[in-house]
Amino acid sequence: MKQRSPLAFFALFLFSFLANAQDYPQDEFISPLEMPLFLSGTFGELRTNHFHAGIDIKTGGREGQRVLAVADGFVSRIKVSPYGYGNALYIVHPNGYTSVYGHLQRFNDTIQAFIREEQKRQKSFEVELFPLAKVFPVKQGDLVALSGNSGGSGGPHLHFEIRDTRTEKIINPLLFGFDVKDGRSPDIYNLEVYEFDKEELVSSYTRSLLRQGDGVYSLTGNSLIEVSNPASFGITTTDRLDGVPNKNGVYSIRMIIGEEVYYHFVAETFAFAETRYINSHIDFAQKACCRRTINKMYLEPNNQFSAYRVKERMKLTDLVADSIYPVNIEVSDRAGNVSTLNFELKYSPPEVELAEAPEPDLPKFNYAQTNFFKKDNFQVVLPEGALYSDIYVQYEKKAACSECLSFIHEIATREVPVQKYYTLKIKPDAEYHGDKSKLFIASFKDGKLDDYEGGRWENGFVVARTRQFGEFAVMVDTVPPSVSPVNFRDGSNVHGASRLSFIISDKLSGIDDYSVTIDGEWVLFEYDAKNRLIYTDVRALNLEDGERVLRISVSDDKGNVTEKTYHLIF
Repeated sequence: MKQRSPLAFFALFLFSFLANAQDYPQDEFISPLEMPLFLSGTFGELRTNHFHAGIDIKTGGREGQRVLAVADGFVSRIKVSPYGYGNALYIVHPNGYTSVYGHLQRFNDTIQAFIREEQKRQKSFEVELFPLAKVFPVKQGDLVALSGNSGGSGGPHLHFEIRDTRTEKIINPLLFGFDVKDGRSPDIYNLEVYEFDKEELVSSYTRSLLRQGDGVYSLTGNSLIEVSNPASFGITTTDRLDGVPNKNGVYSIRMIIGEEVYYHFVAETFAFAETRYINSHIDFAQKACCRRTINKMYLEPNNQFSAYRVKERMKLTDLVADSIYPVNIEVSDRAGNVSTLNFELKYSPPEVELAEAPEPDLPKFNYAQTNFFKKDNFQVVLPEGALYSDIYVQYEKKAACSECLSFIHEIATREVPVQKYYTLKIKPDAEYHGDKSKLFIASFKDGKLDDYEGGRWENGFVVARTRQFGEFAVMVDTVPPSVSPVNFRDGSNVHGASRLSFIISDKLSGIDDYSVTIDGEWVLFEYDAKNRLIYTDVRALNLEDGERVLRISVSDDKGNVTEKTYHLIF
C-alpha cells in the first residue's frame, strides 16, 4: 500500500473542502444583525439528542437588537411557543431558500399586532400561523423583529438558519458568505480507541494528545497503536472562533488509513428527521455516564444520518497483518483552518485462533425488526429501526419506591441510545381503586425519580411511549399545580404596575395549560416556561380604574387543576 506525504493529504483535503463552497450563493444574503457576527454556536454542533440546526449569533448579552430580513421575500410562518425556538419567524426568498430567526423578543409592530389578534381569537399564548405570501412581503434589510431570549434559549442571542425551501433541509449558513472571523484551527483533545469482536465492542481506552504547534497534534508517548481486533477511533474536538471563548462545533472530520478514507463527516446539510442520529454519531455511553462528547469515527448499521461522505464502518480485515499503516485524522472549520492528528497503526491478530466466546444467555434485540419483551408485569414493544445496532437485553426487577405502585423495572441501561419511540407497558402490582386516568409511568435514575413518561390505562396496564432505556415504574399524580403570584396578592392595588406575574409549576406530570380572565374576559399572559413564569403587560390591558376580579386556572398533564381568584384595584 502506497503512502502519501502529509502535504499531499492536505492539498487533497483543501481542494475537496473549497469545492464544496461553490454550490451556494455568496452575496445574496446580508447579515441579520447590525453588528459584527460573533458565534456562540455553529451548524451541526453536538447538542443533547440533536445536531444544532443553525448558528447562534451573540447579541452583546442583551435583548432588543434589530433583526433584519437577509433578503427580499415574504413571511411564510410565525410561531410563538414557550419551548424550542420561542418566538420564531420564517421568511421565504425567491432564490429557493428560507431564512429562520429564533428566540426573538418580539416581532415588528405589524406582525406583532397580527399575532396578538390571533392569540386573542384562539385564547392561547402558543400559536403557529402560516400567512399567505401577500400578507407580509419584506425587502432586504427590513426590520422584522427584535432579538431576545424566548423559548428554550439559555441566554440572549439570535438563532439563525437557512433552509432549502422545497425540501426543508437545513443548510449550514456559513456556506453563504456571511462575514464570521475565524483564524484559529480546531482543538483536538484526545483519541479514543475501540476494538470489536463480531460487531460487539469488546474494549475501549483513551490516548492523550500533545499539541506540537498550531493545528498539529500527536499521541503522547508511543505513536504506534497496536490492536488485535477490528478497531476504530473517536476524537473529542471543538472549534473556537475569533473574539469569543465559546467552544463550538467543527465543520469536517476525516480519517485516512494508508490511502483509504475510512470516515468523513461534513456539517453541510441535513433533514430535521435525522437529527436524533447524533446519539449514534457520538459515544452515547460516555456521554450518559461521564459527560464526554466523543465523535465516533465509525458507523453503526442503523446510523442513517446523511452528513457522512463515507458510509462504511472501518474494518481492518483488509489490512495486512503486522504491517504498519499511517493514520491521518483531519479536523476543519468552515473557514478552512485545519488541525491534524497523525500516528501509526499495526493490526496484529492473535497467532493462535481463539475459541469463540459463548453468546450471553440474554434475549437479543435486532435493530432491523420489531422486538417484543415480556417479564412478569412488564412489557416492551420496540419497533424496527429503534436501535442503531443489535443489543443483548438485560432486565432487572428492583424494589419499588415509597410512592410507586409497581416494582421498578430496568430494561437495558440509560447508556444504550434509542432512535424511535417504543411502547412500554407496566401493570400495577396491586389493584388501584382510584382514578386510573391519573396513573403514569415515571423513569428513574439510580432509583430516584427522574422524569415523567406519560401514560394511559389500557387492559390492566399503564401504557406509555418513550425514547430511552433504564428504570421505570407506575406512579399516580393527583396533586394539582402550584400557582403563586409574584408581585401582588388578593386585594392589592396594582394601579401603575407594569406587569402582573405568576410562578406556575408542577412536580410530576408537568404543566399542560393555563388560562387567566379579568372580569370574565380572557387575558393574554405570556409563558416563559424555563423560568416557570407567566406574565402580562398591565398597560396593554387598557382597563379603566377600579376593582376587578382576576381568575387563574392551571392544569397539569393528568388533568389536575388549580383555580385561584384575586380581587385587584387597577
